[in-house]
Amino acid sequence: MFSILIVDDHKHLVESLATTIPWEQYDVTCIYTAFSGMEALSVLERHKVDILLTDIRMPGMSGLELIEQAKLRCGDIDCLLVTGYAEFEYAKRAIELQAVDYLIKPVRDEALLASLSRIVQRRKQRIQEEPEAEALRIELEQLKADLLLAQTLAESSIHEERSRIAADIHDLVGHTLTTTLVQIEAAKRLLAKNKDEGLQRLDFSQDLVRKSLDSIRAAVQTIQQSDTETDLESALLHLIRTTERAADIRVTCRITPPLSQVKPPVRKAICHALQEGLTNGIRHGKASRFEFELHAGGDAGDRLHFALWNDGVPYDSSKPGFGLKAMNERVCRLGGTVDIAATDEPRGTRLSISLPFDEPQEGERA
Repeated sequence: MFSILIVDDHKHLVESLATTIPWEQYDVTCIYTAFSGMEALSVLERHKVDILLTDIRMPGMSGLELIEQAKLRCGDIDCLLVTGYAEFEYAKRAIELQAVDYLIKPVRDEALLASLSRIVQRRKQRIQEEPEAEALRIELEQLKADLLLAQTLAESSIHEERSRIAADIHDLVGHTLTTTLVQIEAAKRLLAKNKDEGLQRLDFSQDLVRKSLDSIRAAVQTIQQSDTETDLESALLHLIRTTERAADIRVTCRITPPLSQVKPPVRKAICHALQEGLTNGIRHGKASRFEFELHAGGDAGDRLHFALWNDGVPYDSSKPGFGLKAMNERVCRLGGTVDIAATDEPRGTRLSISLPFDEPQEGERA
């Protein structure tokens, strides 16, 4: 399972360690030997070595120099130093090079085996933890990317909507108040000459102010309106256009009405699915072009059929991400199905979803 390289300029010491130590009991199955630093570097270039056991004082290249070169060439290597001299400078340099242990000759078998056991146990633990750490790293990266894109889309959408509402209010109020002021000035002049006509001008001014207030109330109501109250087609188109501008992509869209009978939970699932499909296509597939279609189907015309294709890297079904899993669970809870697969003609990835118009009752859920 593991490999070791034994290096010493005394050949008999190398051969003795290689043949007398019960390496296999510690899962060390490959034993390499070398009798100089340069010969050891040659072994390191040709073989994967997990553990390096080297003497310090050797002609040409010292064991400390060998460890330094081994660390540069094989970052994941554990090093043991053996020396006949208990000198402080050697021990200090060994610590700096992150050597696992510093053994004094003659090396006792029990001391060497104790160091070997610690190294092997630590390497086994790293091997067990690596898949979990990698999976966690990937999931964290995906969550980070999802949050970043969602934040970008949300900020862009909020800014755009606020700007639009502010412009509407400014135009409505500015125009109405300006017109009202003109009418009031005219009414003041007319009241002195023609009371009836002056009063008509005041009534007209009052009507203008009333209409302006109604327009402002409508704008405020738009701000307070929740996602579930938004028309599905409008929400989807808004998401598409916002994403096109934010991510510099192109989306061809075909939405076939009627969609008014789609219930809020289903509308929300469709919107989330589109966002997830766009997000994955942009981030993982590096896609620049999308084709989206939403229409009614089924024997009774009571189901929504969702299809989103992109021209990015074809989907790898062996690695479904957190977002796709959450989307699949959400759709399944609503009585729907999800299919995502790579396509050849044209090359890319297609996300297909089928959902009922209405949310299923509790007893109908799988």
